[in-house]
Amino acid sequence: MWWLAAVIGVALNLRPAVASVPPLIDSIATTLHLSATASGLLTTLPVVCMGLFAPVAALAARRFGPDRVLAGSVGLIAVGTAVRALAGAVGLYTGAVLAGAGIAVAGALLPALVKAAFPDRIGPVTGLYTAGLIGGALLAAAATEPVRVALGVSWQVALALWALPAATALAGWLRLTRPGHRSSAPNSAAPPAAPAVAGMPWRDRTVWLATAFMGGQSLLYYGSLAWLSARYTSLGVPTAEAGLLLGVFSATQLVSALSLPALAHRGGDTRPWIALSVGASTMALALVAVAPLAAPWTWAALLGLGMGGQFALALTVLAEIAPTPHAAAAISGLAFFVGYLVASLGPVAAGALRDLTGGFVAPFLALAAVGVATLAAGVAIPRRPPRRLRPLPRRPRPLPRRSRGYSRSPISNHEPNS
Repeated sequence: MWWLAAVIGVALNLRPAVASVPPLIDSIATTLHLSATASGLLTTLPVVCMGLFAPVAALAARRFGPDRVLAGSVGLIAVGTAVRALAGAVGLYTGAVLAGAGIAVAGALLPALVKAAFPDRIGPVTGLYTAGLIGGALLAAAATEPVRVALGVSWQVALALWALPAATALAGWLRLTRPGHRSSAPNSAAPPAAPAVAGMPWRDRTVWLATAFMGGQSLLYYGSLAWLSARYTSLGVPTAEAGLLLGVFSATQLVSALSLPALAHRGGDTRPWIALSVGASTMALALVAVAPLAAPWTWAALLGLGMGGQFALALTVLAEIAPTPHAAAAISGLAFFVGYLVASLGPVAAGALRDLTGGFVAPFLALAAVGVATLAAGVAIPRRPPRRLRPLPRRPRPLPRRSRGYSRSPISNHEPNS
C-alpha cells in the first residue's frame, strides 16, 4: 500500500512541468518576444526529452537499481522545474530539458514496476497511477495562474513553485526505499536480474502498433495541452477562464483514466475502449476547430474524457504485451522514445499552422486527422500478445559484487537470476 502511494506521488509530478506553461503562455510570449512556434517549443522540448531519454530507464535500472534511478529522475524534475525561474529564456528552455529528461526516465519505469508488483491487476493499478499523473496536470493547469495572482509573483516564480511537490515526492520515495525500511515494495524477495530480450522491441508488429498508438495519443494530448487555452483566449475568453477550461480538460481525464483500464481488465479486450476514447477525442478536436464557442465546457470535457482513457489504455497495453518486467521497461523505452518524438511535433506543428493561417481552425482539424490514424493503430493491436514475445536466453554471467543479495524493488521479480 505504501509503495503504491509512493508511485502515485511520483506520478503526480510527471506533468506539472509541462502543464503549468500553457496558462501563462501569453505572458511568457509577450515578455520574451516569442513567436507562436517558439512558444510551442516550450511544451515540445520536454516531450522531445521524454522520447530521447526514455531508453535510458531500462539500462540505468539494470546498472543502479530502479529505486535509485527513479529517485534520481524525480530529483531532476525538481531541479529542472526550479531552474525556470532563472535567466529568462535560457533558464526556461534549460529547465524544460532537465525536467523532460527526469520525466522520461520515471515514466518509462512505472509500467515495469506495475508489471512486476501487480501482474494480475495491471489495468486497475495502471489506472490509479495514471489518475495521479493526470491529477498533477490538472493542478498545474488550473492553479498556476490563480496562485501567481494570489501571491503577486512573476510568471517565472509561478512556474518554479512546482518544484516543491517534486521535492516532496522525492523525499517520500527516498524514505520508503531506504535500506531496512519495512514498507518496501511487494514481493521483494527476489535477486536482481537483467535478462536479454529478443529483438522484439524493434521487429515485432505488435510492439510497433502499440508504439504508434502511444505516439498518436501523446501527440493529441500535447497538441491540445499547448493550444486549447490559446484557442479560447484568441476568441476573447479571459486568461483565467481559459485556464479553467484546461482544468476541465484535465479533470475529466481522471474519470476515464480510472474507469476504462478497469473495464478493459474485466472484459479482457482493450480495443473497444480504445475506439471509444480516441473517437471522443477526435470528435472534440473537430468541434473545437469549427464551433469552439457553441459549448466550450462540453468540448473540453469530452476532449478530456477521451484523452484520459486513451493514455491509460496505452500504458496498460505496454505492460500487457511484455512477458517480464524487464521486457516491459524495454518496450516502454522504445514506445516512449519513438512515440514522444512523434508527439513532440504536435505543439510546434500546430503553432506553425497557426502562424501560417493566422488562426486555430487548421491546427485543430489537423489534430483531428491524427486522431483518426491513432484510432486505426489502436484497434489493430492484437487482443493477446504473440507467443514470440519472450526473453531470449543468454549465457549466465556473474553479478557484480556490489549487486549480489536481494533487491527490494519489484522490477526484478518474476525473472530468473542472470
